[in-house]
Amino acid sequence: MARAITIDILQLLEDKLGKEEGRKIAQAIEIGLEVIEKKADSVALQKKLELKDELTRELATKADLQVVKTELEGKIAKLDQKFNFMIILIIIALTLMNPVAAEIIKRFLRM
Repeated sequence: MARAITIDILQLLEDKLGKEEGRKIAQAIEIGLEVIEKKADSVALQKKLELKDELTRELATKADLQVVKTELEGKIAKLDQKFNFMIILIIIALTLMNPVAAEIIKRFLRM
């Protein structure tokens, strides 16, 4: 770590408190600043990990998307079957409602 106390501040402390006391105070300030910096780094890392965990819980993962995709494909397949069935029913209904087809069916049933 770069020196936290500048030469000017160290000189001021030495002038006001004496050379030995000024150096001790400057050293204590530097140690305090180092402790604060280490604590700040630790807290920052902890907050980053908490944020990562929170985002991991909130955001969809690839596995989540795969599950949804599989469910949608199943629903689409069922709808496709229903749609095909409805088309067949419409074709049958239109055929039976056709007068020509009705006449053919009547003749066929009289046999």
